[in-house]
Amino acid sequence: MFESTDAPAEHREQGPDSSFDAEYWRQCAEASQASLQRLMVRLRGREKRIQLLERALARTAVMHHMWALHLERKLDRTTAIAPTEKSGDASISSRGNGDGVVVKLPHMNATLASLFEVMWSHWSHWDLEHPPKSSVVARAIDEKLGWKCQANGEASRRAQTIAAAMRPDSINETDGRHQHRMRSN
Repeated sequence: MFESTDAPAEHREQGPDSSFDAEYWRQCAEASQASLQRLMVRLRGREKRIQLLERALARTAVMHHMWALHLERKLDRTTAIAPTEKSGDASISSRGNGDGVVVKLPHMNATLASLFEVMWSHWSHWDLEHPPKSSVVARAIDEKLGWKCQANGEASRRAQTIAAAMRPDSINETDGRHQHRMRSN
């Protein structure tokens, strides 16, 4: 592929003005130009291949991220740990190990997430002899959601209602609260 730039010995003996020497250098220049053109064509071909590979890598990365987001959303929508007991459109399943229940909801928002956090922090490990007071839970709800308490200093009525709804049925049955609601249902 590479040719020597030295003139053959028989041409060196002739003077620099010889027509044969000029012809030789012209042929060398043409051969070099042809090699240069071939290399440039090959280089352009390689550059095109590199561009195609870069595009393919970029598309692959984008598709990977989109697929990961899709799977995360799908996982958020359907987290079934055990067989569920259907009650209307909502479904509830027990994990069986006493760590709580899984509720399948059509969607989740920041308010519901905050309410579940408060419920988990106050009701996940409570003492049977001394369950959390509804007023403490209601104040925690107000604090978490940024709701204002009543003028008399008590938790907001919304938070009190939600705190009462969070109480386990076993406590409501033992202390006699909310008996009228349970009978009417």
